Amino acid sequence: MYTYSTPGVYFERVDEEPQVIGPVRTDIAGFVGIAARGPLHQAVRLSSWQQFVSTFGVHIPQGFLAYAVQGFFENGGQICWVVRVADPETARHGCERLLDDDGRPTLRLRASSPGSWSQQLDVSVMRTAADRFTLALRLPPDEEETWQNLTMQAGQPRYTPDILNDQQTGSRLVCAEDLKPGTPAPGNTPRGPEHGSLPGGSDGLAGLTTAHFVGDGGTPWGLAALEPVEDVAIVAVPDAMQVPAPPVIQPPPPPRPDCSRVPDPVTIASLAAGPAQDGQPAEWPPPPASAAIQAAVVSQCERLRYRFGVLDTPDERARIEDVLAWRQQFTSAYAALYHPWLGMPDPLSPDGSLRFVPPSGHVAGSYALTDLQVGVHKPAANELVAAANDVRFRLSDVAHGELNTGGVNVIRAYPGRGLRTAGARTLSEDSQWQYVNVRRLVSMIEATLDRDTQWMVFEPNSRELWREMDRVVRSFLDQLWRRGMLDGASAQDAYSVECDEATNPPQDTGDGRLTCLLGVLPPWPAEFVVARIGQTLNEVEMVGQGAGSNG
Repeated sequence: MYTYSTPGVYFERVDEEPQVIGPVRTDIAGFVGIAARGPLHQAVRLSSWQQFVSTFGVHIPQGFLAYAVQGFFENGGQICWVVRVADPETARHGCERLLDDDGRPTLRLRASSPGSWSQQLDVSVMRTAADRFTLALRLPPDEEETWQNLTMQAGQPRYTPDILNDQQTGSRLVCAEDLKPGTPAPGNTPRGPEHGSLPGGSDGLAGLTTAHFVGDGGTPWGLAALEPVEDVAIVAVPDAMQVPAPPVIQPPPPPRPDCSRVPDPVTIASLAAGPAQDGQPAEWPPPPASAAIQAAVVSQCERLRYRFGVLDTPDERARIEDVLAWRQQFTSAYAALYHPWLGMPDPLSPDGSLRFVPPSGHVAGSYALTDLQVGVHKPAANELVAAANDVRFRLSDVAHGELNTGGVNVIRAYPGRGLRTAGARTLSEDSQWQYVNVRRLVSMIEATLDRDTQWMVFEPNSRELWREMDRVVRSFLDQLWRRGMLDGASAQDAYSVECDEATNPPQDTGDGRLTCLLGVLPPWPAEFVVARIGQTLNEVEMVGQGAGSNG
């Protein structure tokens, strides 16, 4: 700071901080799918599996979303955005009215989100004074809320709607409506739901369509709700795959004289189809248009340029030719296909047996972990797959080779090494964009430059600006090269930057355009490693040779 003693006008020169570019995050995933509860068609940011359970509920038999998000976090993911899909026309909130001592409705409780989950919500009221009561809520398996000293007197500090409906500190299970302001607190009378649930909720799954997964005519459903979230770099829709429907239960045969008991057919049916609600079997979604949904994922990633889609193969495709036929439906450098499904310990199973689920959530978590620990330049392959005990199909080396050549990434069980991803190929036919890490690295560079050069807009298009652009871009690429994210023995081999009179002729500058040409040399993965074993006079010699670009 300068010190002045004479009145007047003074000019001070302040040196501005030089512009510095840092890589954008590439590990944040976006998921779209079916959940037990939670807001419909809204992107919700989550940073743990516990947050998912608190917002969207536990695993359900009708969808794979919970399994995918659990696989994401357990494989190293840190942040994801989740969109729950359902038919908003048929999805309903469960609700119930609480009565006062005279049998008049005084308070209406409404489930915080639509779905049949509210019929499992345990609601109890305990009157503590003439105008005070305690509301206890419990949702299996272990979510509980207790709201004490509530009142129905508007303007009081513990006024029930104000307390329960607060966006920050209120209930995550219900919202409240005062049906008759000034009435006494609800009481434990036979006429009121002293102990019950919130009936009337429905999941909105029976009418689920492709439009609900991808959006239709500008409607922000599914993928369309995820599109405005700029942080998302990885996209997966596990519920694009068909959920196996519950088996049809036949009536049991008549009991034999030597058999003391026959299993109850109702019990068997309920275990297969999920819990019945209001005496009705649980809603199940119709078979999805899997190819159309996955094509929408690819389209969004290509349009936004900075996202990458992780696709699943259908579970029933056991033959190699069928898997390759599914892969032929897509050609893009912005997506990759993984096969087969993974077996996870199923919390819905009474004996803890495995449920086979699409692998996209686990793979997205592996992407995230590799990005965070090493960098986006390293392919997320040959990595251990956590939160899974088996694969649906055990593939031979021959089958693996056919799928790898065809652009399908295989997950295999290796003796002593567990389950590992054994592929890192995109769905592109262009050899330059054949590998996942190459496409994602270049996307990261493009996204970073797009974000961190916006300050140049409306600056004078002069040589000074060209030099500054050259300096900023060159500094960023040099940072990547020094971190091992670009190939090349020297910086000149790893990247090139050109921003001068040659790239900015007078006609372009007169039109307000600034052009900077850059080239990078991404690291090609050593997909095939050849070990040559020979014998010298004194010893046996082994020489490893990488052949990553010969795939």
